[in-house]
Amino acid sequence: MITGGLMVRKFSTSNVTICAVALFNLNIFVMYYSCTSVTSLMASYFIVGFTLGLIYVMSLVVGLSWIEKQYHGLFSGILSLGYGLSSIFISPLESLYANPNNLDPIKNPIDGELIFNQSFILNKVPKMFVMFGILSTLLQFPLSFLLVRNPDTGKSDGASINGATVKDMFRKPGFYLLFLIFALNKVPLAYIHSYAKDYGKTFLHDDKILLSVVIALSGIFNALGRPFWGHIHDRFGVKVSLFMLCLATGVCILLSYLSKFLTGQTTCAILYTIAVWASYFCCTGNYGIMPAATIQFFGEQDFGVKYGILYLSQALGAVISALYTSFIPFWMPLVLTIVFTSVISGLLSLMLRKTETLDDQARALLDDNSPNRLFPIRDSYLNRKDRETLEFIGLQDENE
Repeated sequence: MITGGLMVRKFSTSNVTICAVALFNLNIFVMYYSCTSVTSLMASYFIVGFTLGLIYVMSLVVGLSWIEKQYHGLFSGILSLGYGLSSIFISPLESLYANPNNLDPIKNPIDGELIFNQSFILNKVPKMFVMFGILSTLLQFPLSFLLVRNPDTGKSDGASINGATVKDMFRKPGFYLLFLIFALNKVPLAYIHSYAKDYGKTFLHDDKILLSVVIALSGIFNALGRPFWGHIHDRFGVKVSLFMLCLATGVCILLSYLSKFLTGQTTCAILYTIAVWASYFCCTGNYGIMPAATIQFFGEQDFGVKYGILYLSQALGAVISALYTSFIPFWMPLVLTIVFTSVISGLLSLMLRKTETLDDQARALLDDNSPNRLFPIRDSYLNRKDRETLEFIGLQDENE
């Protein structure tokens, strides 16, 4: 993602997207051969991750450049909605093609992992990459030519500030708070994605089909949560939306655990289903809030680089989640730790200062009645039209 943000400084967004799509789909076809070797398969997965990052950040850079900033949260969620919906369509196609008879995996006697060893299934896996490569190419290539950024992006109307540089971003306390909040919010998402079905198996013994349906349909709530929480950001701001998100996530994770202790199998299954879907709905809201928060705090200039740096927090969150699941072997302390993590993330969101957002800094400079009228802003934050405006009203000398 950071690479994509750097590339759009010299190349058009459509050219970057076309190259990324070409490399991504070429790699899908190559996996027909690389899937038989662990080393080559890992290399292919690295290329998939790299190119997906490029495509994702290009969609945000282009999409948000055409949208008014008061709707950035909503459209950030809409632009990332495809990631949640894709599993609804792709997973059934995979099963229908490779495992139409719905054969069960068997337990590996060496490490206990569930694997498929039926040659009928394994022989279809390489061909499946070719099938999806063709499908992906036909869908992505025509659309990649249309990803053209608004040429007026970053231009100021004279009453706002264009944005901090990447270097300036590291000087703002808000960056480190957002980074840590984003990382901690990854923990409950990683838990619900990896262990929701395993926990359900501990008390819903006779509902194997129910568990599969719950996880399969969770993709819908995965998708819908992004624009919803993005809209909450647009309506109430970063601080309130993140606090509400973290609080709701903790409650939903806790309810998914407590569903086990209700009386009656049907009651347990209903609460468990609602809690899991609600958890997905809340956890994925970060991807509607954070792109808009990045622009609100640091400006549209080099948005791809700035959001790419902030997105690195997801790797830290994945490490924290892995440490939790490795060193906490029991369900109750694991769930309570994850809920506590959400609470900590919510409290951190309350520490975000409104005066750090660029719009509030601009209003403070231009409002004679504001106690923060002379709030210091580096000259590098201002584009040419901003400086001309401040010079006209006699504030440029005070700002320097």
